[in-house]
Amino acid sequence: MSATATSPSLIVGIDLGTTHTVVAWAERDAGPGAIRVFSIPQLVTATEIEARPLLPSLLYAPLPGEAPADPFGDAPFAIGEHARRRGGEIPGRLIASAKSWLCHPAVDRTAPILPWGAAEEAASLPRVSPLDASARILAHVRRTWDDAFPERPLAAQEVVLTVPASFDEVARELTVEAARRAGLSARLLEEPQAAFYDFMRLAGAEGLDALLARSDGEAMVLVCDVGGGTTDLSLIRVARGDGAAKDHPEVSRVAVGHHLLLGGDNMDLALAHLCEPRLVGSASDKLDAARFGQLVLACRAAKERLLAGGPSSGSAGSAAPSPPDEAPVTVLSHGARLVGGALTTRLGREEVEGVVLDGFFPEAPRGARPQRGRSGLVAFGLPYERDVAITRHVAWFFARHAPEARGPTALLLNGGVFRARRVAERLAQVVERWGGPPLDLLPHADPDLAVARGAVAYGLALAGRGVRIEGGAARGYYVGLEPPAGGGPRPAVCVVPRGAKEGSVHAAAGRTFALVVGRPVRFDLFASDDARVDRAGDLVPLEDDRFEALPPIAVAFDAGDAARAATGKQAEVRVQIEGELTAIGTLDLACVEVDAAAPRRFRLAFQLREDGRGARSAEAEGGAPAERAQARPHAAATPGGKRLDEAREAIERVFGKGRPDVAPREAKNLVRELERVLGERATWTTETARALLDTLVPSARSRRRSADHERVFWSLAGYCLRPGFGDAGDPARVAALAPLFAERLAFPQEARSWQQFWIAWRRIAGGLDEPLQVAIRDLADPFLAPAEQRLKKPKGVKPEALDDLLELCASLERVPAGRRSELGAWILERTWTDRDARLWAAIGRLGARVPAYASVHHVVSPAAAERWIDHLLREKWQELPSAAPAAVQLARRTGDRARDVSDRVRGEVERRLVKVGAPEAWLKAVREVVAVEESERAAFFGEGLPVGLRLVSE
Repeated sequence: MSATATSPSLIVGIDLGTTHTVVAWAERDAGPGAIRVFSIPQLVTATEIEARPLLPSLLYAPLPGEAPADPFGDAPFAIGEHARRRGGEIPGRLIASAKSWLCHPAVDRTAPILPWGAAEEAASLPRVSPLDASARILAHVRRTWDDAFPERPLAAQEVVLTVPASFDEVARELTVEAARRAGLSARLLEEPQAAFYDFMRLAGAEGLDALLARSDGEAMVLVCDVGGGTTDLSLIRVARGDGAAKDHPEVSRVAVGHHLLLGGDNMDLALAHLCEPRLVGSASDKLDAARFGQLVLACRAAKERLLAGGPSSGSAGSAAPSPPDEAPVTVLSHGARLVGGALTTRLGREEVEGVVLDGFFPEAPRGARPQRGRSGLVAFGLPYERDVAITRHVAWFFARHAPEARGPTALLLNGGVFRARRVAERLAQVVERWGGPPLDLLPHADPDLAVARGAVAYGLALAGRGVRIEGGAARGYYVGLEPPAGGGPRPAVCVVPRGAKEGSVHAAAGRTFALVVGRPVRFDLFASDDARVDRAGDLVPLEDDRFEALPPIAVAFDAGDAARAATGKQAEVRVQIEGELTAIGTLDLACVEVDAAAPRRFRLAFQLREDGRGARSAEAEGGAPAERAQARPHAAATPGGKRLDEAREAIERVFGKGRPDVAPREAKNLVRELERVLGERATWTTETARALLDTLVPSARSRRRSADHERVFWSLAGYCLRPGFGDAGDPARVAALAPLFAERLAFPQEARSWQQFWIAWRRIAGGLDEPLQVAIRDLADPFLAPAEQRLKKPKGVKPEALDDLLELCASLERVPAGRRSELGAWILERTWTDRDARLWAAIGRLGARVPAYASVHHVVSPAAAERWIDHLLREKWQELPSAAPAAVQLARRTGDRARDVSDRVRGEVERRLVKVGAPEAWLKAVREVVAVEESERAAFFGEGLPVGLRLVSE
């Protein structure tokens, strides 16, 4: 990162928006009135460059042979206006809404999944992750800035980067990481606050005084920011100061709304669904995902033209030209079969206003509540809100956070949709009808620029040049504790109270906890934006309607050599919990050792990936040298208990150093012996299973002693590590087992050993990364492919139990979709002559619309799934028990056009399911989008994991 020896001379605000990116700046010693907007140079055609205030937050991958200029080092993408234009012309090559993908928990946001829905065969198409897409846009900003201000490089300035107020801690950390990858160090600011900072900049002291005069000395301002991807709601209180400060207004942020993936993108989708039947001529026909993406972009352009009227009531500035009465919507054809090579329809202004007003801003009384769940408008894999009525979300937000007030005293609107006078008026009318005080609709300047300018005003306020909005943490943060032995609600301890100031460290005073070290543990975190304020250290019952579960923190702290030597097992360290809302806007948690001469500080970090495999190391800081989490499993990382010690001894007898008193049959009977000691395997907790594995793996070489040793080793290893993730130490355990795959079997003539070998890798498939899964396929494919493929078999390898090998390969969800489709085709060919039900079960897993553990970008194409369904419908389902379950997996409705099979095919599957008397739940999964409950995901992720904290004193 560039740096200078001097302190930053400029404050730069960056609004990294879903639709546009905007940059504003000012000298550090300037006043709020000196803020300027940086016009960002960008390609507007393949060869022309212009500097514009708005940089479309879009990346376009040029076609092979297309050679646009690359003056900014953006290759292999074009970024900005040219990307917007070409993306609307060429289907499947545009990356949009990267910001929305940053907060999508069902995908790996660090994996190259964009452009979403790109064809499997498009091997030459460059792909990036949502994280990298955001970083590339910021890098474009940095390079163009540095060209314009070579003496003041952006990396050396004070950068304020705005995010939705409702962004959770993971999305905020990813935003900070995107800035870091672009070479920037940034402070985060919530977008509604930025909009209010811009209002204060424009209004000045006189404007704030006037607001207070109209509100009897105290104003409650509702800020509604409807952006391209999110709707952000905040409550801001403005009041006169006390005593000597009575002439200076005090401004504080009172509350922040839940994350709402609901904004302009949803309106574009609604308009696209309206236009699609007009273009294709039939309500049953649909455009493919790539061309539907073109249609969405065309509807966005039409919406922006038709709603870009004069400013709404209360706006500042002169009126803009009146919008047209209608606008064309055009989707280019793949070929020249259509007249003019395109499909065209038109949208009328009243029609667009009707969709937006009736669908997104309907009447909503103060007591209205939005429908919850995830089954709304989905087209590109994003889990939009089920209830798109923004007014209902606004009403519910206000009722929760201002229960004693009938309504706010003022309303500040931000976002391009409010350029339309009727839309702004509708929301104001809805709020006024709640029966509160007369509503003051605050003036707003250009909504596209307000957030970036407000970010600079915030930086100036930090430097003492303007009024600062106080408020601190919008949510309180809590760590879950063990449930009470006698039953009742699970308790949690508050670690960062709601309203905590940035940079202030909060300790759970008066409470000491036992932190288990030397063993994997998990910390369950919760957030609450409830109006009640708990103090750090308060114990509260976890109530579903008050608390939101955050991604867990799963770590394994090293107990230290002294502790291990003293106990021979894990150790407990007495700690207090500290929490801090950092100056850059992220959450920092730590456990700090108490009663120690050189206390260690155990830092905690969120898991950023959806499968739990991306947990970052935890560090110990303080008086002693830093100790990182163990990179390997070890015998010390085990729970106690005489029965478990006896079970570990049984494993040591068989797989430990050779002992003369061990009978040959002990290896064959080891699993039976473990069940005698611990109970049936089905009752073993994850904690117990991992403890057994940690005893077994260090003696992995002993599996070569006999065929029984080898078979039992793989049987026990696979069972104890299933499903390959969920415990803090699982990545290290998988890493310890991974090299053993290449060694294969010492007794390859034993069919039962091959069977357990394949089953073990299938059981832990969820913990295997893509390279290892691909390596397994590379070994397996020559033995599974049809003979005409003539794949070369590796020398010296003659595997048996090929049916189990097939089931393993069908479970490898991180193998690229093209190769998984290829395997499905091979299996399909076998079904013509082989009636084995396992074949269709394997095809169902390969073609599942919703993966069991992998990111959804690994799903095979709908075209492949439809080919398999076509053959499945010809089978006699009564004679094939796997037929109906496979059909449900292949035809399950997700709402994502890039994954769903056609309505026609899904209808055929539904009729067949009805005919065979399938359960209603299966039919429902095919008919409609059925949300996967979070509790199901949590159970799959970490059943039996210890909470990690035990209250020992108050």
